[in-house]
Amino acid sequence: MALMLAGRVVEVKDGKAIVDVDGRLKEARLDFIKDIKPGDYVKIYYGIVLEKISREEAKETLARCSYHRSSKLELTFTVSNRRF
Repeated sequence: MALMLAGRVVEVKDGKAIVDVDGRLKEARLDFIKDIKPGDYVKIYYGIVLEKISREEAKETLARCSYHRSSKLELTFTVSNRRF
């Protein structure tokens, strides 16, 4: 399963962008988009910037993928009538 992320570009250097994705910095390659500058909002897929987007679209993309912010994953299962 792949995850589309979105965020604001903080820095552009050596063909890569440092992107603030909901408070976390992610590095993404600029293989397909060259006119990116700090302050732009972008979509990232598998560590590659795919397109420049609006701030509103960035927020919508993160809202659709809100599970990436989850800090706790809780799993339960039952074996021989015992719950773990």
